[in-house]
Amino acid sequence: MKKLSLFLLLVLFATIGCEKLMKEDIFVEDPELQALSDGLDADIGLSKSSINAFNDALNRHGKDGKHRRDPGFLWKVAAELQAELSDDEKQRLFGWMDDQLVPYLYGANMDKRGGDRPGGPHSSGADIKMLYTVLDDAQKETLRTILESYRTQMSAVMNKVKDGTLDRDAAKAELEALETSMDAEIDALLTDDQKAAIDAMLAEMKQKMDAMRQAAHDAMVGALEMSSEQEISLETINKESAEAQKSLMEKAKTEEMGREDLKEALTQLIADRNSKIEALFNEKQVETIKIYTALSMQYSKHCGQKRDDKGNRGDGGGKK
Repeated sequence: MKKLSLFLLLVLFATIGCEKLMKEDIFVEDPELQALSDGLDADIGLSKSSINAFNDALNRHGKDGKHRRDPGFLWKVAAELQAELSDDEKQRLFGWMDDQLVPYLYGANMDKRGGDRPGGPHSSGADIKMLYTVLDDAQKETLRTILESYRTQMSAVMNKVKDGTLDRDAAKAELEALETSMDAEIDALLTDDQKAAIDAMLAEMKQKMDAMRQAAHDAMVGALEMSSEQEISLETINKESAEAQKSLMEKAKTEEMGREDLKEALTQLIADRNSKIEALFNEKQVETIKIYTALSMQYSKHCGQKRDDKGNRGDGGGKK
């Protein structure tokens, strides 16, 4: 009898201990990703089990800065959250997104980011930092003089627009002429070897960006378990939406459409695109897409800028 009681006591202790262990909070090792977790929790109010599942996924897929190197990071986390979030949590999240008319699949890994672009046949697409890597000290000083000169001239044009002494069309023509002239001066500053070096760096950059976009696409296909037909249809939806948006912007530029009409048309365009995407995918896929979109927004907010060794956000190295 004593042996049986002792056995039951051990079983009870083990059970209580396991339950306590299961209820222990899981914290994210990376401060940025912890902020991402806190942000989503603040928006929709996650249960303890959902927070732990979210944090566990962030730790596994984003450990040691992997979230910055893996284009499919958010897709992997979103796919797991789709199975972990409760129906109430999903309703709160999706309800907010529907109210705000958040466009689907415009996430962080689809952004095209660029820095200051001096322009020119060989410097087009190259930022200031890239140019500085190939210039000698004398050329760097000349480049600074060129940029300052054209910055002053362009500011003068914009000031004329503000005070009403120059209309928008004339200002646009002047700015384009100044930019062309600046491009020519910068291009003339470079030697043939320097131009070749910049071309090589741009080609390498493009190759890396193409590889990242492909990896992000593959991660999306894997997370959603997309069929080839869905891939083709999504590409068509995106192409049609992009063309429609371009058409609207052209009308706005030529003043065929006012600002309020443009805003209304763009809003309707987003709604139509979202509806087409929802019709293309099944319920599980749509939920994963919405979760991914929400995570992308939180990621851009909390992890979009690199931090220094003290945890402060940087401005990308540029001067304010």
